[in-house]
Amino acid sequence: MDELAEHEAFLRAIFDAPDDDTPRLVYADFLDEHDAPDRAAFIRIGCELARLHEEDGQPRLATLKEELARIVERHEWAQQTSDRGFPLIDRIVLATAKLDDPIALRAAVVRDTPEWFGAKTLAIAPGRHLFPQHVDPLFALPWTQQVTEWDLQGHVEEIAAGPQTGDAGAFALIDLYERPVISLSGVEALVNHRGARRIHALNLTHNNLDNDAARALVRSQYLVRLRRLDLFEGNRLRGKTWQQLIEKFGEDVVG
Repeated sequence: MDELAEHEAFLRAIFDAPDDDTPRLVYADFLDEHDAPDRAAFIRIGCELARLHEEDGQPRLATLKEELARIVERHEWAQQTSDRGFPLIDRIVLATAKLDDPIALRAAVVRDTPEWFGAKTLAIAPGRHLFPQHVDPLFALPWTQQVTEWDLQGHVEEIAAGPQTGDAGAFALIDLYERPVISLSGVEALVNHRGARRIHALNLTHNNLDNDAARALVRSQYLVRLRRLDLFEGNRLRGKTWQQLIEKFGEDVVG
């Protein structure tokens, strides 16, 4: 196992057992051995602070907070609110162009955003697009293994249309401009990938999709754990397709 894969294995163990300090402290030892002493200390201090707060161990508290402040002053990554050494997040926002070099992306996540290993929701960054060639490398990444909610809704922008009215500078008309993040071919690649078995919630609203995308969802053999499908708003569904979706996934799932 190469060093990058070792980091990823430790991070997976940490976020698979979020209430257990042991994987975090073992990883801290590994970081010490691989020239990351401040990250190691940050994790150890976070774990000890959590225990002291539970045990009301005040004499040691001031010393730990001083050590923590020195690390925070030196590193931007330490300035976020964290839980025992890792920032608290539940959502990944991905710029899909980074999928063109998966190894570089894996290294960047380990170095800069290791908390992605604990996120359950994946979204696409504004102005980006999930193309069919992105799907396989995306499912293969170690930090997507626990992602169950795929928020692939298009980005909706409000664009002023018409003259300003009143003293407040308000506009008479506001147009909504939709920027899709996925097309029919992307939907087909996504739902026909075996990794789609991990998807519990899928949001495809505001992508200007039509009945062909809905049919792809109906035909998929991998969306076996889907519990929420958002599709109606911002797409072009007609005729019996909606009923087919309900028959496939259930009325309580489709919206």
